[in-house]
Amino acid sequence: MKNLRYIFLVIVFLFFKTSFAFSELTASAPTNIIQSIASATSFSSINENTAESADQVQNATSEAINTDEVLETVQQEAETFGQQNDEEALAAFSGSGDTQLIVIGGEENQYAGKDDLEPNLDTIVYDTGMMTLTKEGGNYNNDNTNTIFDATPGAQQARIKVYVDFKRNVFFGEIESTVTLHNGSGMTTLAKGGAAVLGDAEFPIDRELTKTLVTSTGKIGVGATDDPFPWFDESGSGTNGKHSITSFIREDGQPAEFWDNSERLAMQKNVSHAAGGTENVLIEARFKTATGLLGTSTASFEASHAAHNASAADFIDGVVRYSATANTVATNYTGD
Repeated sequence: MKNLRYIFLVIVFLFFKTSFAFSELTASAPTNIIQSIASATSFSSINENTAESADQVQNATSEAINTDEVLETVQQEAETFGQQNDEEALAAFSGSGDTQLIVIGGEENQYAGKDDLEPNLDTIVYDTGMMTLTKEGGNYNNDNTNTIFDATPGAQQARIKVYVDFKRNVFFGEIESTVTLHNGSGMTTLAKGGAAVLGDAEFPIDRELTKTLVTSTGKIGVGATDDPFPWFDESGSGTNGKHSITSFIREDGQPAEFWDNSERLAMQKNVSHAAGGTENVLIEARFKTATGLLGTSTASFEASHAAHNASAADFIDGVVRYSATANTVATNYTGD
């Protein structure tokens, strides 16, 4: 009985507490604060768009965006950059149900610039086999005094391989070389070039690869000091235009161009065999093909008797060049 009485008193107490709490809450009075904010910020929170205002918006948009011009521009840009756009999106944009076909473009080739690509069964190869390089005359030094290279037949050898991979849309190459100096020391190395993108045209191809043989180590140089950039390549960025051979000396007997004087002096020091020079050898490879069936590869070694700080004209007077050229037929890579 006492328990029931106690429960009853607790319920009555809670009831009065709840009533007291509710009595402190009052109904909100109407306010125009929302309208005031909207008015101050140039928005309308109570007026809906009418048919007339909707037409005004549509007309203003049509005047600001000419869909025909936009579609024409998109198509032109797509064709220029080899790109393809969403057909349904273009149809929706133009307001028609007709499909608009535009070319899309592709992603950047993931293999471009890689120097560790390996050929596979989708690759064709141009292989010169091992060639014996011989000393050139003409514009080049005869190397009869203070001889740089060993003149023994077969002492200078090289092999160029160029790989074309249509599936990966790249081509890349390498030159295996044996350079023998006048003291009889022979150094065999393998230098690889980074992959270049074939592109839509695929052919012709005209590319060169230049690497420094560091004679103190017998290895291919790495970095700007041991492997400086020699000159503008065959693309003809310089004032004298495109040159057809990879050499310190152009066909007309003039010095090959450099980006600036500091690069010229760095390369001269690299291959100078006079006092103050590093006494290295420049290994060069050049590959050309017009149609893809037949290619021409030239391997060459160059060094100079001239002083490292000589003028460009004096430096090329001391350049010695050994070279060999071979015509190669494209064959399927078999894994050998």
